[in-house]
Amino acid sequence: MQELCAEPLCDDSTMAPNDPVKEMYDLTRHAFACFGMNTTLPKELGPMLGAAGFANVQCELRKVPIGTWARDSTLRVIGLYQKEAVLLAMPALATRPFRALGLSEAQSQMTLAMAREGMNNPNVHRYFPYYFWFAQKPETGW
Repeated sequence: MQELCAEPLCDDSTMAPNDPVKEMYDLTRHAFACFGMNTTLPKELGPMLGAAGFANVQCELRKVPIGTWARDSTLRVIGLYQKEAVLLAMPALATRPFRALGLSEAQSQMTLAMAREGMNNPNVHRYFPYYFWFAQKPETGW
């Protein structure tokens, strides 16, 4: 699986192309797609909100750090929580999602172990893009 992440995890040169966290994220995205789920849907909500009749649709993109690498003290705390949330969710990936891709138990556990190790490197500036959508309902028709 050599394609790039559908979502950026890093926008500086601190993350290698074969980063184990990125590889786990790519596997997760593909695994969820096997079940009809789209992990990149949040960035595509604008046209859907417009089609549903909302007006003045706006999006605010925030980069939420994964880990404590951010300079800002508040973002460091948020990054710590984000990292913990990812670490807590990782064991669930080794079950049905990774099995849907045909990964063996050993392959799944190795992928997760390498990603856990990678998450402990504070020199890699990983983040998740969070999309915050704002819109107004029309004055008529609701």
